[in-house]
Amino acid sequence: MRKQGKILKIIWWVYIALLFVFVVVKFKGSFYELTDRISTYSMQGSINYNLIPFRSMSTQIEYITQWWALKNLLGNIIPFIPFGFLLPITYKKFSSTISVFFTGLASILLIEIFQFLTKLGAFDVDDIILNMIGIVCGYLMFLVIKHIFVRDEGL
Repeated sequence: MRKQGKILKIIWWVYIALLFVFVVVKFKGSFYELTDRISTYSMQGSINYNLIPFRSMSTQIEYITQWWALKNLLGNIIPFIPFGFLLPITYKKFSSTISVFFTGLASILLIEIFQFLTKLGAFDVDDIILNMIGIVCGYLMFLVIKHIFVRDEGL
């Protein structure tokens, strides 16, 4: 059992590292692109926040048949599904609905604040909503799988 726990923790932290590099920082293999993005967001008058719920999301839903809109919607949901699934498996003290929800929300807020302060992205309330949808989907998958295995063990 201990070996499984260590492996799960390694998987969890590799996932968190990949999430940070590819979703938070949005590293695409080029440091030039990264510094260019920072300087673009740093330009005077550039706004890198959205505090109005569904402002950017409604446009993306309107144009959902276009790749850029679908990519942004799914790109904010899918990467967070493992968070909701792996957190309660890896750390038993975070297996309740409330702890997964608030740990996920706190993590997403830290990500959004980091992106805002570093100019590596924008603080967007719609991203928070979509990321939380991903976490909730992952947690629901965890609950379903847990229910199946607990029920099978009882037979």
